[in-house]
Amino acid sequence: MRHRFATTVVALGAALLLVLSIPAAASKLSYSAKEFRIMWATLSFSAEEGGISIACPVTLEGSFLARTFNKVRDALSAKITSARVGTCSEGNATILAATLPWDVTYQSFTGTLPTITSVRYALLNAAFQVEPGLGIVCLARTSREFPAAGDATRDANGRITSLSADSSLSIPTTGNVECPRFGIFAGTGEVFVQGSSTTRVTLTLI
Repeated sequence: MRHRFATTVVALGAALLLVLSIPAAASKLSYSAKEFRIMWATLSFSAEEGGISIACPVTLEGSFLARTFNKVRDALSAKITSARVGTCSEGNATILAATLPWDVTYQSFTGTLPTITSVRYALLNAAFQVEPGLGIVCLARTSREFPAAGDATRDANGRITSLSADSSLSIPTTGNVECPRFGIFAGTGEVFVQGSSTTRVTLTLI
């Protein structure tokens, strides 16, 4: 009986130490670089109900507010300072540059601490115009109520390799009567340190 009690105490102590060590070792996110670039060969914005679709190469550049910050949901973590749209394969899109910079907030992570596989960010106040054709012009803007969001995938070495748009989130649009009530993003872009097309931003937990 005494041996069983001692074994139980040791097991509970070990479990407690493990639980206590996780927040201490993984309470903050740390990035190898503050400035980043996200490049989509194709990022689409389409009507939630189908039909209207825009597909364009898009590049976003920005910077984290700090190299290290606490994992707090909805905390402002970065600013998008530059947004560019290339020649679209479907329709046309224009960034409303006067609305820059746009806000990026931390949302959550996937995986088990201290190893995580992705981090979710929301994009707020992003404003753009889409023209699917036939004289249709629609305006769209993300907000706290209707954010765009993406999941940044982290590889085994901690490098952020890609950012995938969440196509389940609806963004309201206004404009012509033919404009859809809501649109959705879809597409996966590559993530690099700004100024490089090979160096990845590395994310570590500290």
